[in-house]
Amino acid sequence: MPFAWRKHLWIAVGLLLFSLASIHLADESVARFMHGHRGWASTAAWIAELGDSLYWFIAFGVGFVVFHLRRAQDAARWCFLAIASLALSGIVSGILKATLARWRPRAFVADGAFTGDSGFAFPAFIVEHVRNSYPSGHATTAFTLAALATIKWPRWTGFWVGCGAVVALSRVVQNSHWLGDMLAGSALGWAAPWVVMAVWRARWPASAPLQRSGTTA
Repeated sequence: MPFAWRKHLWIAVGLLLFSLASIHLADESVARFMHGHRGWASTAAWIAELGDSLYWFIAFGVGFVVFHLRRAQDAARWCFLAIASLALSGIVSGILKATLARWRPRAFVADGAFTGDSGFAFPAFIVEHVRNSYPSGHATTAFTLAALATIKWPRWTGFWVGCGAVVALSRVVQNSHWLGDMLAGSALGWAAPWVVMAVWRARWPASAPLQRSGTTA
């Protein structure tokens, strides 16, 4: 059964290019708009909780143990794939956040006005919430999950992408991230599961999670 992972890496590259364009063309105007229209911020905060990777690590960790004990090996492998994908995207996201050290949109808001540029610093290493904006961790998690679901149930790809987009955009609505941060996180999250699955199938094909017959993702 073919596993069309390369085309999905190109999708991630496209999202990354849109992210770079957004930094120069759209980020500030979108953040200004969201700052002036904060009526949805509280709802967005609830939605954004779905992008907290800790919850998903716990859920998939418990699932892995339960399915393994019940000898449902394929389900356990899917849980392990999810854990590995979330770990990969999360680690890369954390490194980029600290290395690029971009100010968050809220740091540029003073009495409703922006007081600077988009604020990349490119220092050696900074771990500080207000300076760790790029890429969005919640968008990374949301699109990691969307990609995982697409690999498992490819016929529902549009639905999974839509769910991921809603969670990712919630951080923009909150003005916790620039639009470019969200697009970069989406690119990273989308790529991670395809890479992990491709490596798994190439190195240990006998133990890789099974896809439904006739699906290519």
